[in-house]
Amino acid sequence: MRPETPRALAVWVLLEVERGGRAQHLLDRALDRLSWPERDKAYATHLVYGALRRLRLLDFLLEPLLRRPEGLPPEVRWALRLGALEWLLGKPDHARVSPWVEEAKRHHPRLAGLVNAVLRRLAPREAPECVRLSLPDWLCEAWRAFFGQVAFAEGFNEPAPLFLTAYRPVAGLRPGPLPESYLWEGPKADFSALGFQPQNPASLLAAQLLEPEPGERVLDLCGGAGLKAFYLAARGAEVVSYDLNPKRQEAGRRTARKLGLRVDYRTQDLRKPIPERAKKVLLDAPCTGAGTFRAHPELRYRLVPEDPGRMAALQLALLETAAQATEEGGVLVYAVCTLTEEEGEGVARAFLERHPEFRPEPFPCPLPVLKEALGVYVAPEGGLDGFYYLRLRRVDSRA
Repeated sequence: MRPETPRALAVWVLLEVERGGRAQHLLDRALDRLSWPERDKAYATHLVYGALRRLRLLDFLLEPLLRRPEGLPPEVRWALRLGALEWLLGKPDHARVSPWVEEAKRHHPRLAGLVNAVLRRLAPREAPECVRLSLPDWLCEAWRAFFGQVAFAEGFNEPAPLFLTAYRPVAGLRPGPLPESYLWEGPKADFSALGFQPQNPASLLAAQLLEPEPGERVLDLCGGAGLKAFYLAARGAEVVSYDLNPKRQEAGRRTARKLGLRVDYRTQDLRKPIPERAKKVLLDAPCTGAGTFRAHPELRYRLVPEDPGRMAALQLALLETAAQATEEGGVLVYAVCTLTEEEGEGVARAFLERHPEFRPEPFPCPLPVLKEALGVYVAPEGGLDGFYYLRLRRVDSRA
């Protein structure tokens, strides 16, 4: 694959996403191999993420101009969508139509005239809210019923800032919404060598809710590469990070060494009990990821209505392990990067019915709150991922 232009690269990436690939992974790999100017790399990224974030709306705008869009070759359909995206964002016809006609000619010359005609005839069209937000109807309606509105989802369609958690003294960076969190506005760098770790503040807060003390033993369950473990270790805690994926853990070990942090990694299926306990336990559980649609826009089109319930069953099993690992008087934080009722309050209710020895412990949330009742849902505003947090205290039976 040797794309000659940002538009050609965007089409190639979107074709691969349509086949099941991940946009972020595909773009990162492709751009690392290209010696393009940063502006060209940025434009290819802008096109890919823009098209995926607005996909339902783009198809809605094109619908009156196409008799059978599903019958078009995939390359031509993506060229039309990307041309519609540029129109939606205000690019004038003279700078927009011809490049997409040329892109169509590379793949299907006979359809170049169709592309030209359609892109010149685009016109404003009032879309239903779920279409305008490019959400699947089932999720849009579930959010409207649970949260009382769905306008917050517009945040998923905005550009994604790059947040860093700092593990060394910092100067010259714009502060993020949490202590130790900053915005990076420069070119890509070896962040861990600089003492930084890319991390959304909503993810960082899950670790901060444990309020770790120096010398305190902390268990990080489903820790992956250990992003939250890094923060806990930097606060002086003795951290043991459990996960089922040894490759992610090995990547975490390398990063921890660069950051000068010590994390003890252990590989295990956490549906089974672990052989230790601690006063502080964090479970950032696997989930549907419906709070990460900004960074992973294709995910919204791959979820089905049954997914939140399936994930909730797994999350409850993992919470059982976390509960057994929490000492009396200790704190257990449950977090998921999703905004569904089933994986948040639904899991919390089911767990507390089984475990009267745990009590919810309220906390002041420094991030914008979408809903607060049994736990807290954070809104995807200002570049934040949507998250759910529940902090629990295990009652001391001697009290």
